Amino acid sequence: MNPTYSETDPSDSLKDQLAPYLKQWPWFIISVMAFLVMGYSYLRYTTNEYKATAKILIKDTQGGGGGLSELSAFSDLDVLGNSFNTVENEIEILKSNKLIDQVVENLDLHIVYKNAGNIKSTDVYKNSSLKLTLLDAAAGYTLSESVNLVLRPSGDQSFKIKLQDTDDFVTYSYGSEFMMGGISLLVVPNKASVSDLALENPTVEKPWKKLFISIHPIIRTTKAIQSRLDIVKIDKRGSVLELSLVDANREKATDVLNNLILVYNEDAVKDKNEVARNTSEFIDERLRDIQKDLDSVERGIQNFKTSENLTDLVAEAELNLGFSAGIGREVIETETQLKIALLLKEKLEEDTFALIPENIGLKEVQFEQSAAKYNLLVQEYLRYQENSTPKNPVLQRLGYDITSLRAAILVSLNNVIISMGIQKESLTKELNRVSGKISDIPENERVTRDIERDRIVVEAVYLLLNQKKETTAISLAVTASKAKIVDYPLAAKGPISPKPRIVYLAMFICGLLVPGAVVYGVSIFYNRIVSRKDIEKYLPNTDILGEVPQLDKDSNDYIQLNDRSVLAESFRILRTNLQYKLNAVSHDDTKVVLVTSTVKGEGKTIVAVNLANTFSYSGKNVLLIGGDIRNPQLHKYFDKVSKRTRGVTDFLTDDHVKLKDLIITSSTNKSLDILVSGPIPPNPAELWMQDRTKTLFEEAKDLYDLVIVDSAPTILVTDTLLINKYADVTAYVTRADYTDMSLLEFVSDAVKDGKLKNVAVIVNNVKLANFGYGNKYGYAYGEEKRTLWSTFKRRFQKKRTLE
Repeated sequence: MNPTYSETDPSDSLKDQLAPYLKQWPWFIISVMAFLVMGYSYLRYTTNEYKATAKILIKDTQGGGGGLSELSAFSDLDVLGNSFNTVENEIEILKSNKLIDQVVENLDLHIVYKNAGNIKSTDVYKNSSLKLTLLDAAAGYTLSESVNLVLRPSGDQSFKIKLQDTDDFVTYSYGSEFMMGGISLLVVPNKASVSDLALENPTVEKPWKKLFISIHPIIRTTKAIQSRLDIVKIDKRGSVLELSLVDANREKATDVLNNLILVYNEDAVKDKNEVARNTSEFIDERLRDIQKDLDSVERGIQNFKTSENLTDLVAEAELNLGFSAGIGREVIETETQLKIALLLKEKLEEDTFALIPENIGLKEVQFEQSAAKYNLLVQEYLRYQENSTPKNPVLQRLGYDITSLRAAILVSLNNVIISMGIQKESLTKELNRVSGKISDIPENERVTRDIERDRIVVEAVYLLLNQKKETTAISLAVTASKAKIVDYPLAAKGPISPKPRIVYLAMFICGLLVPGAVVYGVSIFYNRIVSRKDIEKYLPNTDILGEVPQLDKDSNDYIQLNDRSVLAESFRILRTNLQYKLNAVSHDDTKVVLVTSTVKGEGKTIVAVNLANTFSYSGKNVLLIGGDIRNPQLHKYFDKVSKRTRGVTDFLTDDHVKLKDLIITSSTNKSLDILVSGPIPPNPAELWMQDRTKTLFEEAKDLYDLVIVDSAPTILVTDTLLINKYADVTAYVTRADYTDMSLLEFVSDAVKDGKLKNVAVIVNNVKLANFGYGNKYGYAYGEEKRTLWSTFKRRFQKKRTLE
């Protein structure tokens, strides 16, 4: 959680907000390159998807849509009926298991051929070197799991084969029957594939090293095609459908659409012919019975006239029978209608879900309409019955509609039969009344006329059925396809997936987003000091002496005389800024600089050592005091000095010891003297509270131009706060990427409470890119300008810190 104690919280400018991202530009470049390589690999090894499309016109839908223009010439024969289907129904038929199963069988789509590649296998479809045949046609429907085979060549006339999950190959000859995975198979060279190759280069034989063949259950292949098949109406009020199929093979996608349209038309023609075929069978059956009746009547007439030695008597009774003839014609017509109605009733009572004849001459318009509607319902019922269970709500509804309509048709036929019977009885009575008046007609003539009447009735029925037989044959011969192809199936040359531009753009964006997200996440959750801006933000009223850079692994952290390193230049800047602080102190005595930090590890000791060196190289006599008597570290930076060397604790505990007796001059810098911490005492705080502490600083001031004290961390122990009253400037060391932001609250409170005097902050271990005054300039004045490549490499070199 970020501190909230700063007096000002200025909002960052856009440049400041972008700065953390721009500093990490090498990672952005690496990330973008890595993601672009990933995108290239994805495009290289991902299977391309192609889309084939076709357009068809459904010609006999509700509302016209294309109509029956091809069959309009036969409309006067009344053999086409009024069979209309909605476009939505046709879409469901096109996507039905029945049709797609047939397409899979026709094209052998359940047998997949793939050539082995280094990374992925490629579907070769018709271009396979070999062709596998299932000798059992039903095997594709009985399979429960896919059978995966691996084939290799074994000479000119044989090959090796095995199941993919087994180790041993078995050798067979081309054209020989064998069993594999419980299926009877046959493998032969693919002549079509070899022919295609020969057309391209007749001198080259098609090589193959390894071939994968998968035999899938037909139902699984059907479901896969259904999932990739899309059929939509182009216009809501039209009947043009657009069929589209996505597949990894362009040729296969086109073939599937072509074959689907072909199978759909064949199925539609079959449905249309079913009524006509049943009508034709009914007429043929009735003709055979009528033929027998007609022969019997004619032979009766012949036998009667022969036995009675009769000739043509019509002329003799022409005048007397004129009126009788008119009534006789009405009786014949009535009897014809009655016989047809009885035959239809007999047919309808045989089977509930059987198609009934249409247009066979019954003069009952309502019956003809009901019969056409009944046949449509039966056809739809039989179609759904193939792909549905008896519990299907649609199937049950159709069954109920058929039963209801059948009952209505039977009622209609019964009414017709009753009506015809009454009419016949009435005409017969009238005919008998007229016949009674013809008393002068010989008995033989009356018998002959009765027989002739029967013959005419039978002959009329025979002629009517013969006429209907011809019209039914015409309807079978001229049945047109239901779907007219508007646009033939065609697949685009380019894949619809994956799209190279989209993939590369997505990878480029991801390459920017990933390091950007990391930088953003770090900015939110990383709660440590990064640069002097953090100090300025959370300690706005505290001076900043300067920044100490992060060093390369092989760099020296100890400043030498005439040193031109970045480290030396940074401490010269610290010296100059600190000198301004010291000059602002009101007294003219020797100044005391107290170097401290919040916690251990922030680099206060090496900062104190290098500050002392830098001031001493400018001509001042400097004394560096090891003020951390609990955990002394000063001895690590000087020769011939250890923890056991006499120092501050000896001076504080022995009133007779003089400062001069404890001073050690640096072996590399004659202007720098060191007073180490000495042996670690059991009571450090009590020692600093003695009067000898004041004596220590007074003697040091008398002997030196500047006194620098390396003290203990302030938040851990009270030692620094006890001696801070003797300091003129407190150089407070913080460490980038180490000091927690929340620790700055302790510094702020200590300054406000007066516990620390004249505080100025030093930021240690700052990356060159994070320096406050011009990130790209740094301290390397006099060094050669780095190239872009050297800068790039430098960003990933190991760094070391001043601790």
